[in-house]
Amino acid sequence: MSKKIIKPTSPTPSSLRRHNLSFLDQIVSPLHNPLAFFYPKPENSSYDINHISTLLQNSLANLLTSYYPFAGTYNDNIFIDCNDVGAEFFNVQLDIPISEILDHPYYNDDINLVYPQGCPWNTYDGTLVVAQLTLFDCGGIAVSVCISHSSHAKPSILFDGTSFFPQVTDTSTLPDFDVRNDGNCVTRLFHFSSSGLDKLKIIAAAESGVENPSRVEVATALIHKHAMIASGSFKPSLLCHIMGLRPPLPLNSIGNACSFFVTSTQTEDDMKLSNSVAVLRKSKEQLREKLKNVTQSDIFFKVLEITQQGAELLECVNKDDVYKCSSLCNFGLYNMDFGWGKAIRVSSVSRGVKNQIFFMDSPTGNGMDVMVTLDEKEMEIFQSDKVILEYASPVVKM
Repeated sequence: MSKKIIKPTSPTPSSLRRHNLSFLDQIVSPLHNPLAFFYPKPENSSYDINHISTLLQNSLANLLTSYYPFAGTYNDNIFIDCNDVGAEFFNVQLDIPISEILDHPYYNDDINLVYPQGCPWNTYDGTLVVAQLTLFDCGGIAVSVCISHSSHAKPSILFDGTSFFPQVTDTSTLPDFDVRNDGNCVTRLFHFSSSGLDKLKIIAAAESGVENPSRVEVATALIHKHAMIASGSFKPSLLCHIMGLRPPLPLNSIGNACSFFVTSTQTEDDMKLSNSVAVLRKSKEQLREKLKNVTQSDIFFKVLEITQQGAELLECVNKDDVYKCSSLCNFGLYNMDFGWGKAIRVSSVSRGVKNQIFFMDSPTGNGMDVMVTLDEKEMEIFQSDKVILEYASPVVKM
């Protein structure tokens, strides 16, 4: 219906014109991270689509004043020119009900419609922030945003990433963590109930000795094991986990602030739930211990060491034998309220990369939703696995 460029309400001072990227910003591909919020038709008639669009555009303009680098231009993986070019804002109408997207069994097939075309997980040629307001013919709406890769921050923001992670001037020396689309993959959304997760926690705690295993730890172990089973004969594999660095970094620090750890499955016994949870916990605690007493001036060297070690491990295996995990749990996404009620679903979209496991809170707050991307044939086996279905269920039935 329309496309607008939303600029900051106040111009960025010339003294803040250049925002240098940190080392961690540089090694993460400048892809646009997608996130979408789905709402039923607003009950309050004052919230018509024009009012909602104006409200969101004004909010975005105010935000870009504080988050000024996101209204700028990306330059050669070195810096952001904070030139106030703004953010793209699309108003879109779809002649389908919202249920056609939310009830589609394969998660990526239709959900891309609520994002600007070609934007999610791509090096989009437009602005660093791209937003879209979608109106469905049933009156439901979706609000989506794609942001060039960065992490959330608390108010009183600090654009200080380079003070912790000095940038590399020769970008050809950076490790390559670019993950490319595998083409023949499918994504399904599974819901783990609270009772199912509690059962897994009891089993893991009793057999592994791990105190209070988390929902992500037990779900990761179960999904990894049965995804490997679905792939056919046993092969050694690696499980790569993203872990945030706030703290020890300030909670209001903007930019990429994460590290990762890698766990290895070398034998079929390693796949056992209790063994896998024990290794996950131990590896996570080892990483935390490495960073526990590190000063902010020394954290760069520790993270660089961890990154190099992880890159070396990943280079030694076939990419089909690497499973990648990340989580948006506990980010409070379902607490966001623009004024017309809470979202009935908050969602991202898969990168189309094989063996991706993505955790999110569920709409009700009970249990957890998991977005799983596998090879199409392997997904047919995985989604019918009786053990998986004992603890989790597809959000949409086939």
